[in-house]
Amino acid sequence: MTYLVSLISEHLLPNFLFIKEMEGKYDELLFVTTQEMEDKAISNRLEKALGLNNRSVGCIKVFNDNLNKTIGELKESQSSFSDGDEFIVNITGGTKLISIAVYEHFKALNTLFYYIPISKNTIYNVQTATEEPMKYQINVKEYLALYGLTFTCENTVKRQDNKGAVFETYICNHIKNEKRLKEGFIYRGVKLFRADSGKVNDNEIDVIWTAGNQIFVSECKVSLRSNPMTTAPEYLDQIMYKLAAISKDFGLRVNPYIFTQHNLYSTDFNEARKKAIEKRMKILGIKGLYGKNELKENKLNL
Repeated sequence: MTYLVSLISEHLLPNFLFIKEMEGKYDELLFVTTQEMEDKAISNRLEKALGLNNRSVGCIKVFNDNLNKTIGELKESQSSFSDGDEFIVNITGGTKLISIAVYEHFKALNTLFYYIPISKNTIYNVQTATEEPMKYQINVKEYLALYGLTFTCENTVKRQDNKGAVFETYICNHIKNEKRLKEGFIYRGVKLFRADSGKVNDNEIDVIWTAGNQIFVSECKVSLRSNPMTTAPEYLDQIMYKLAAISKDFGLRVNPYIFTQHNLYSTDFNEARKKAIEKRMKILGIKGLYGKNELKENKLNL
């Protein structure tokens, strides 16, 4: 029997990708988790994203911050396995102490160890010190499920006089074509729902997509003036703060963008204001701001 072992933590993307990449190479999944993670139903999130029933995967419950006790729990669990069993272990998740304990325990067994680098779309083989490209590509539904989110969307424009919806559709189609995204990898007019929020949506995103196993979110604004008396820079700040707040729901690697039909080279944006905006974007993690000229010239670098 070959077991694929995953260390459970709140950021489940490396676990999900590794499991998908290893399909056909293991017989059973096994989660190494903690009481804190189980109280938050994190294992259930991973099962749901994988299309499995809740609590259908075996779990070994260990300690967050006690190396010796965690090693002890792992040793006790060994009685459930046979001498000929093999293990494929992804040591990316969990706390540092859990990762050390898992490595110390399983290295004496017939085990292959892997790690998913956070800044790369690759799988690192610990024993051979080699990397392989990640073949599996996560879609939007799967990604959101890892963070306990579901969604509804509008991928068609119901009213052609709705300038906002028309602009969102234009951006959505532009990105879809530029990135050659398949169905399920990009949506517009998205309403997000948490598992415990019932039918009340928490946030709305104009366009959301996944590419290269990363999540991208964007705000699309026809104008940067909320009303005639509001100057563009002030409204832009509101958009940036909102987008940064929404992005916190999507893990460690989020790519937020702002698209607008406003002319960023107008008198609203003098050099001092541009520098202030660039500084704020960097602080808030906003990856790009594209205005009327950039969209007209197709100068998008997503």
